[in-house]
Amino acid sequence: MNARMRQLIYIGLPVVIVTVTVLLFNMGGILKRSFGADDDVAGRLNQLLSLTQQRDWDRAHTTIDDVSQAWQRVRGRIHITSTTDEIELFDLELAGLRGAVDTRDEVQANIAVRRLIALWEDIGV
Repeated sequence: MNARMRQLIYIGLPVVIVTVTVLLFNMGGILKRSFGADDDVAGRLNQLLSLTQQRDWDRAHTTIDDVSQAWQRVRGRIHITSTTDEIELFDLELAGLRGAVDTRDEVQANIAVRRLIALWEDIGV
């Protein structure tokens, strides 16, 4: 290997690695976006908010299952750009929401949905 090629490897390779890493860690907004109808967490949460305000508990319970499935799809993608605490907090709030809907507690359900929406807006940013 000549000196020019060695210099290119010593300088070029770290620059490429740092660039790829920076791009990867700044993709939180892109990774969080919905790539289909089955992973639209924000849309499902907004739908759930209106259902709990209307006290349509049966449809709200079904929508929680949809939110959980969408969250599981997105969770793996955003794990790169989010902290473990953010992901665990979202899981805990989702469990609290499920409990509020199971007990048909409108106030707690609305609080839980609004907290999940706020968490969703902040996660991965």
